Amino acid sequence: MTDELKISASIDVHALADLQAKALWVLDNITDDNEDRFSAITISDYLIEKCGFNTSRQAITFALKRDKKICNKNRDGYKLMEYGRKKLLEQTRNNVIFIESGKPFSAKNIALKEVFSGFVGTVKICDPFVDIYTLDIIFKNIDKKSPVSILTANVIDRPNGTFRRHLEELKQEGFKIEVKIYKESTLHDRYMMDDKSFWLSGNSLNHLGKKESFLILLGSDIYQSMNSVFSNRWKVALPI
Repeated sequence: MTDELKISASIDVHALADLQAKALWVLDNITDDNEDRFSAITISDYLIEKCGFNTSRQAITFALKRDKKICNKNRDGYKLMEYGRKKLLEQTRNNVIFIESGKPFSAKNIALKEVFSGFVGTVKICDPFVDIYTLDIIFKNIDKKSPVSILTANVIDRPNGTFRRHLEELKQEGFKIEVKIYKESTLHDRYMMDDKSFWLSGNSLNHLGKKESFLILLGSDIYQSMNSVFSNRWKVALPI
């Protein structure tokens, strides 16, 4: 089976939300012309050693038992069924938002609204470059009752003082927003998270739609790791 025929070739396993989907991804990814059945141990070892997930044979077995149509199991192991491939494809459709080139208005007022509307609790944003257009996105897409923490490396403040003035005006209107600058090391990541989910962005929020990009919902393992990274950086970052 060539990579062109594999659904997994076009899917980031870290974008899959649950263990069942990750197990299906492994089955699709490692199946070839010589072997198409794999044990729960093989699947769990692949997720641990190749993908960096913390799981077990028992957890894989339980996950694949939840829907008997996705795999066929015999003494030689699990074989991915066509229904399982379709379910895998459907999983990633719900986790990826495609941003078209040349459509910045749609990106900021439709795609981002779709993401932010599902957020619960504190909204955390990491973006190397922020400006007044970043604040405009907050104003249009996030409920003022939700606290917002923005971690950045560079505040584009043109004309001088404009960003801080707009930030203070947002606060005056009731928005609970704080911006900090992190200079301890190079800040490359662009992402958004709340109390339960993590979205990776291909571009800075203020430039979404200027060129082709994606917003990708990643799994709980990545969420836990990056939430810890954000918190540690936030502690040493300087408020503007």
